[in-house]
Amino acid sequence: MKEHFAEDLTDRHEEETKSVELTELFYDLVYVFAIAQISHTILNGKNGDIPLDSFMKYIVMTLVFYSVWSYQTAYTNRFGALRPKDVVFLLFNMFIAIFLAISLDKHFSEVFDAVNICIAILYFSTSLQFFLSLLDKITDEDRFAAITFGTAMLISAVLATFSIVLSSPLMYIFFGLAIVTACVFPMPFTKKLKQSAINVPHMVERYTLLTIIMFGETIIGLTKIFKIDDIKYTDFLLFLIIVSLFGSYWMKTNRLISYDRYASGMTLTIAHFFILIGLGMVNASLILDANNDVTNLFKVQLMYGALGCYFTGLLLTLNYSHEDFKHDKHMIVIMTAILIAGFFIEYLLKDAPYTLPISTSIITVSIFFVSSYIYRTKYPQE
Repeated sequence: MKEHFAEDLTDRHEEETKSVELTELFYDLVYVFAIAQISHTILNGKNGDIPLDSFMKYIVMTLVFYSVWSYQTAYTNRFGALRPKDVVFLLFNMFIAIFLAISLDKHFSEVFDAVNICIAILYFSTSLQFFLSLLDKITDEDRFAAITFGTAMLISAVLATFSIVLSSPLMYIFFGLAIVTACVFPMPFTKKLKQSAINVPHMVERYTLLTIIMFGETIIGLTKIFKIDDIKYTDFLLFLIIVSLFGSYWMKTNRLISYDRYASGMTLTIAHFFILIGLGMVNASLILDANNDVTNLFKVQLMYGALGCYFTGLLLTLNYSHEDFKHDKHMIVIMTAILIAGFFIEYLLKDAPYTLPISTSIITVSIFFVSSYIYRTKYPQE
């Protein structure tokens, strides 16, 4: 494309592939740090469990970063190109996101105003990108998408700005409304947004790369558990849990997704939020189990809450699968049954030594092999 301010993007739907640019990968670097910081918020056990405020901070800050990243990715997928203005916006948002990330290791009340300023700037900047895309030559469907996403970000930016000047409890209410608006505003328009379809291969690759970053954080978590002078057989089981979770994700991404589907991308966004939340909780569960910072009952609850989130995300992505899988209930029923059975077994044996790594590894490996078997049954030629 020519490098000038306005572009003719009416033919973007005809592109079979849209490569992930190095600028996008560079932008992701700040999220590597942010994800690590967010994960640390639920690694401090107290009185046998994780304090509610720590867990809420984990959910909220994950939502904040995820919403900013997802809207930026939605813009790049539909309207982004290697134009000076797109690169400048990307780098500017990255700069602001760094300041937002370094606030995560502070007490939330101490940095509330600074966090809100960063959020307001990021939301407003992303909103401006969508509105500027209206200057390009785009289809009516893409114009609707740009207005919808831009409005969502603008309203969220205004709400975040109000929360800076208001006092408690209103400031927390407006802060929450800003995050909720960013997350749910486009949902009523999903059917119409589908007409402004995403480039599925590009979007899947972007979310896959972000998920790989989160898997990397779980590997880092294992390094905090493993000891070179005290190698245990459970170390292999912990590694096997991560590998089997990755295997299930790999099966979904590389084998089940139909890349020629016409989609709005909303389900993919929601699904990966559950996946990322689940992986963060798996990481916390394994570390807290190794350090014995929480009660055995809470370990089981946290792990199965994590697995529930993770596999819910994977099942949601079946919406993008080949037709044989999209309406197949076998995988949903079997996966749910395995998780429920595993929870009750671990609950009954929670006080036995090494229950968590042994039982969880059996559950995650079983789900991977069941998914693999179902896939090979439907596609025996593969």
